[in-house]
Amino acid sequence: MHLSLRKADFLLFFIFLAAALISAVSFPRSAEGKELVRIISNGEEYGIYPLEKNEEIEIVREGHQNIVIIQDGTVHMDYSNCKNQICVHTGEISDKGETIVCLPNYVIVEIIGSGEGGEDDEAVDAIVK
Repeated sequence: MHLSLRKADFLLFFIFLAAALISAVSFPRSAEGKELVRIISNGEEYGIYPLEKNEEIEIVREGHQNIVIIQDGTVHMDYSNCKNQICVHTGEISDKGETIVCLPNYVIVEIIGSGEGGEDDEAVDAIVK
Protein backbone atom coordinates (compact mmCIF):
# COMPACT_ATOMS: atom_id res chain seq x y z
CA MET A 1 0.00 0.00 0.00
CA HIS A 2 1.48 3.32 -1.06
CA LEU A 3 0.63 6.37 1.03
CA SER A 4 1.28 9.71 -0.56
CA LEU A 5 1.01 12.93 1.40
CA ARG A 6 0.49 16.21 -0.38
CA LYS A 7 1.22 19.73 0.77
CA ALA A 8 -2.50 20.19 1.38
CA ASP A 9 -2.48 17.23 3.80
CA PHE A 10 0.28 18.85 5.85
CA LEU A 11 -1.51 22.21 5.79
CA LEU A 12 -4.74 20.59 6.95
CA PHE A 13 -2.90 18.77 9.74
CA PHE A 14 -1.41 22.03 11.03
CA ILE A 15 -4.78 23.78 10.85
CA PHE A 16 -6.34 21.04 13.00
CA LEU A 17 -3.37 21.15 15.37
CA ALA A 18 -3.72 24.92 15.75
CA ALA A 19 -7.47 24.57 16.36
CA ALA A 20 -6.84 21.96 19.04
CA LEU A 21 -4.23 24.12 20.75
CA ILE A 22 -6.44 27.20 20.67
CA SER A 23 -9.40 25.28 22.05
CA ALA A 24 -7.22 23.82 24.81
CA VAL A 25 -6.46 27.34 25.99
CA SER A 26 -10.09 28.53 25.99
CA PHE A 27 -12.15 25.54 27.02
CA PRO A 28 -15.61 25.83 28.61
CA ARG A 29 -16.21 24.38 32.04
CA SER A 30 -19.19 22.38 33.13
CA ALA A 31 -21.30 23.45 36.09
CA GLU A 32 -20.48 20.30 38.05
CA GLY A 33 -16.71 20.63 37.54
CA LYS A 34 -16.60 17.44 35.45
CA GLU A 35 -14.67 16.86 32.28
CA LEU A 36 -16.38 17.40 28.95
CA VAL A 37 -16.03 15.96 25.46
CA ARG A 38 -15.89 18.53 22.67
CA ILE A 39 -16.43 17.46 19.08
CA ILE A 40 -15.29 19.72 16.27
CA SER A 41 -16.38 18.94 12.71
CA ASN A 42 -14.98 20.82 9.72
CA GLY A 43 -13.51 23.49 12.02
CA GLU A 44 -16.81 24.22 13.79
CA GLU A 45 -17.96 23.09 17.20
CA TYR A 46 -20.37 20.18 16.69
CA GLY A 47 -21.21 19.72 20.37
CA ILE A 48 -20.03 19.45 23.96
CA TYR A 49 -21.03 16.41 26.01
CA PRO A 50 -20.43 15.36 29.64
CA LEU A 51 -17.84 12.59 29.92
CA GLU A 52 -19.79 10.87 32.68
CA LYS A 53 -22.98 10.40 30.59
CA ASN A 54 -23.01 7.39 28.24
CA GLU A 55 -23.92 8.53 24.75
CA GLU A 56 -23.50 7.71 21.06
CA ILE A 57 -22.94 10.66 18.74
CA GLU A 58 -23.16 10.31 14.97
CA ILE A 59 -21.46 12.98 12.88
CA VAL A 60 -22.53 13.03 9.22
CA ARG A 61 -21.30 15.74 6.88
CA GLU A 62 -20.71 15.87 3.14
CA GLY A 63 -20.37 12.11 2.73
CA HIS A 64 -18.21 11.72 5.84
CA GLN A 65 -19.48 9.67 8.77
CA ASN A 66 -18.07 9.17 12.25
CA ILE A 67 -19.59 7.59 15.34
CA VAL A 68 -18.24 8.65 18.73
CA ILE A 69 -19.07 6.63 21.85
CA ILE A 70 -18.91 8.09 25.35
CA GLN A 71 -19.10 5.24 27.85
CA ASP A 72 -18.02 4.68 31.46
CA GLY A 73 -15.89 7.85 31.63
CA THR A 74 -14.05 7.23 28.35
CA VAL A 75 -14.60 8.25 24.75
CA HIS A 76 -13.57 6.52 21.53
CA MET A 77 -14.20 6.68 17.79
CA ASP A 78 -16.34 3.61 17.19
CA TYR A 79 -16.72 4.03 13.43
CA SER A 80 -15.37 6.18 10.61
CA ASN A 81 -15.76 5.81 6.87
CA CYS A 82 -12.26 7.20 6.30
CA LYS A 83 -9.68 5.00 4.59
CA ASN A 84 -6.84 4.93 7.13
CA GLN A 85 -8.87 4.25 10.34
CA ILE A 86 -6.22 5.87 12.57
CA CYS A 87 -8.97 7.57 14.58
CA VAL A 88 -10.69 4.24 15.24
CA HIS A 89 -7.41 2.58 16.24
CA THR A 90 -6.53 5.42 18.62
CA GLY A 91 -8.67 3.69 21.23
CA GLU A 92 -10.23 5.17 24.34
CA ILE A 93 -9.27 8.49 25.88
CA SER A 94 -10.29 9.69 29.32
CA ASP A 95 -8.02 12.52 30.49
CA LYS A 96 -8.18 16.27 29.91
CA GLY A 97 -6.10 17.28 26.91
CA GLU A 98 -6.31 13.93 25.10
CA THR A 99 -7.63 14.01 21.53
CA ILE A 100 -8.75 11.76 18.73
CA VAL A 101 -8.37 13.22 15.24
CA CYS A 102 -9.94 11.95 12.03
CA LEU A 103 -7.99 14.03 9.55
CA PRO A 104 -9.69 12.71 6.37
CA ASN A 105 -13.16 13.49 7.77
CA TYR A 106 -12.17 16.76 9.51
CA VAL A 107 -13.30 15.61 12.98
CA ILE A 108 -11.59 16.31 16.32
CA VAL A 109 -12.73 14.73 19.58
CA GLU A 110 -11.09 16.17 22.69
CA ILE A 111 -11.52 16.05 26.44
CA ILE A 112 -11.69 19.51 27.95
CA GLY A 113 -12.22 21.26 31.26
CA SER A 114 -12.22 19.98 34.77
CA GLY A 115 -13.50 23.07 36.59
CA GLU A 116 -12.34 21.83 39.96
CA GLY A 117 -12.34 25.36 41.33
CA GLY A 118 -9.48 27.55 42.37
CA GLU A 119 -8.06 30.68 40.79
CA ASP A 120 -8.90 29.63 37.23
CA ASP A 121 -12.64 30.07 37.88
CA GLU A 122 -12.33 33.83 37.42
CA ALA A 123 -9.70 33.80 34.69
CA VAL A 124 -10.02 36.17 31.76
CA ASP A 125 -11.28 34.49 28.58
CA ALA A 126 -10.29 37.25 26.17
CA ILE A 127 -9.21 40.86 25.98
CA VAL A 128 -10.44 42.89 23.02
CA LYS A 129 -9.02 46.33 22.17
